[in-house]
Amino acid sequence: MTTALSALGAMKRAYDDKQVRDQIARIESTVEALGARIDRILDISVMAAFEHLATADRAVNADFRRHELSLARGKFVEMTKRPAASMSRPGEQDLTAEQVAAIGHAGNFSYFMMNGETRLALREAYLCTERFPALGVQLFPPELFSRDYSATGRAMVARRARRETIRASHDASLKAHKADKTAYYREMAWKVPAAGAVFLGFLAAGMVAPPLAGQAGMRAAGILAGTGDRAVTDIPGPRPKLAYGLNAIDPPEELALMRRASAESAERRTMLERPG
Repeated sequence: MTTALSALGAMKRAYDDKQVRDQIARIESTVEALGARIDRILDISVMAAFEHLATADRAVNADFRRHELSLARGKFVEMTKRPAASMSRPGEQDLTAEQVAAIGHAGNFSYFMMNGETRLALREAYLCTERFPALGVQLFPPELFSRDYSATGRAMVARRARRETIRASHDASLKAHKADKTAYYREMAWKVPAAGAVFLGFLAAGMVAPPLAGQAGMRAAGILAGTGDRAVTDIPGPRPKLAYGLNAIDPPEELALMRRASAESAERRTMLERPG
């Protein structure tokens, strides 16, 4: 714990607007890489809170600085206490309530660092990592933990980003396949009856002029093969399959490390909260 506090003590002396901006960028890139989204109202709240922090850092007037810090603090606390309504049942691309709260704790970390409260900042860092380890291990100095988990956090986020790209490509392929299939059957809906009518017409005409009967099959086949945009044999291929390949799942050892980072953060937070 002493090492962690010392690391933040050294960091505190240089904590400024750039580091706040870097933290915002890391949060945004992680959320984007996960293919996740924060609901619109909450997203505005997150950006506004960090903007208040950045403004406070640039402020010259002490009262104005305190006011901006207070506004930021209120928004971050709100995030940690109330998940947005849409978070109660998150969809596939929504952040979970725990992850949203973790982002609030990350904001509180910046708030306390800017006020020189390293012990309180450390508690918020552990709360963030406890709830959202893949983000926390990237945001905070490795000295806060028993080992450097950051490479694992980055690897997991990168893999999930690749899965998101593959899924987006698959969704586009599904859409194209559906359009192709619809167009094919729409054309066959008029082409097959038309070919049948021509076939029967030429057979009937062959009763009067026998040579025409011999053309019935050829004429019908011509419609099926050459009229319109598609031949009857241009059957759409099979439905595209979603194939993540090597990106399908996170390696068990990486999942175990993130669980360890979360558990370790919870243990260290508990120690930090003990009186005395």
